[in-house]
Amino acid sequence: MVDKNIKKQFFKGKAWGLLTSIDLFDCNPKKIRNRKAIVAYAHKLCDLIEMKRFRKTVAVRFGAEPRVAGYSFTQLIETSLVSGHLAEDTNAAYIDIFSCKIYDPKVAEAFTKKHFGAKRVNSKYMVRRIEPYSKDELAEEVIQHDPSKWFFEGGQFLRHLEPVHLFRVGKKLLSKKTKYQQLDIYKTPTFGNMMVLDGMVQFTDAHEFTYHEMLSHPAMFVHPKPEHILIIGGGDGGIATELLKHKVVKRIDLCDIDADVCEVSKKYFPKIAKSLSNHKVHVYNEDGFRFLDERRDTYDLIIVDSSDPAGPAKTLFLKNFYQKVYNSLKKDGIAVHQCESMFIHADIIKRSLNSMKQIYPIVDYYYVSTPMYPTGLIGFAFASKKYHPLNDFNEAKASAFKGAFKYYSADIHKASFTLPEFARKLTE
Repeated sequence: MVDKNIKKQFFKGKAWGLLTSIDLFDCNPKKIRNRKAIVAYAHKLCDLIEMKRFRKTVAVRFGAEPRVAGYSFTQLIETSLVSGHLAEDTNAAYIDIFSCKIYDPKVAEAFTKKHFGAKRVNSKYMVRRIEPYSKDELAEEVIQHDPSKWFFEGGQFLRHLEPVHLFRVGKKLLSKKTKYQQLDIYKTPTFGNMMVLDGMVQFTDAHEFTYHEMLSHPAMFVHPKPEHILIIGGGDGGIATELLKHKVVKRIDLCDIDADVCEVSKKYFPKIAKSLSNHKVHVYNEDGFRFLDERRDTYDLIIVDSSDPAGPAKTLFLKNFYQKVYNSLKKDGIAVHQCESMFIHADIIKRSLNSMKQIYPIVDYYYVSTPMYPTGLIGFAFASKKYHPLNDFNEAKASAFKGAFKYYSADIHKASFTLPEFARKLTE
């Protein structure tokens, strides 16, 4: 049966032709050295995939260089061709089948493998288009080759945006519909385990430190005595793990509405979720809005570790939420909010910062480079009642934490608040 993705493009009139490239290994030595067998292959293949042949099959042996010695052949077919080279030194064959008429690549591959007696085979197909791929079509084309090996980041918040964000994945370790959102855990060959909420990547084993360190430590080295801290979101425990590196911390309240995020993290991300069982950390699986209403003038620092503004996190990007955070801070408190990418979320950033400026005397924006998110970076809003992120930065204290961090440093702290000109204008 022809792949549904190929059919879809042909039937919609977007395909000009189909190319299948077949690499054969450990072939029958006699077959790849026999001109008649090669010509017979071209004829039989055309009959199999119902392609009309034009003129005779051309098959010529080249042997000047032993490494590539062997027959090369070409067979013209209806505006296209079948071609290949058979390498005698390695008993391998490399065949290309290009046709403007639809055919089944898997049938062509199976016949080719059998004809040349190959023990191993690799093949790929590509639809040659009349017009360029759209973003979604390109992602779909890549995924359709082997859907089980790819994760296409989308969801209602990201699907309409550029660039496409694809992750090669191995096994899907968990797929769970919680009370609030779709929660998936993938095992990836490059980044380790990866958490996805409602189709959007939250973090990976390999690079969680980039995000968690930069959301936590800048404010910790600006506030002179951050003893009582609230994390809204952050049910994975990553932020709490970073905060516990500071001995000054006396208590951390963690409010994440989804208890399943906490429990799943303990199993699949034990390195960062270990903080959830620390005696200084108190976990509340409640709504952040209501939680703040009951705790005014309570915290030195509030960190909002939210996912993107969709689903249960959507309300965490509203002005009335920023006001509630302000009310829950002490008179010299600091708040830090996840605040998206300057390259594709300029409207969200500007709206968020403008709302905060109507509440706080000091508001700034900084960012971190990380491969986990679209555009390779993500930013944070720094909102403070008293302390400035650079003028009140305790560089000596930060430098004394030598070896404690993998990304954050005193130099990175200062550099992260230096923005490209277009992004700086968003903060004005």
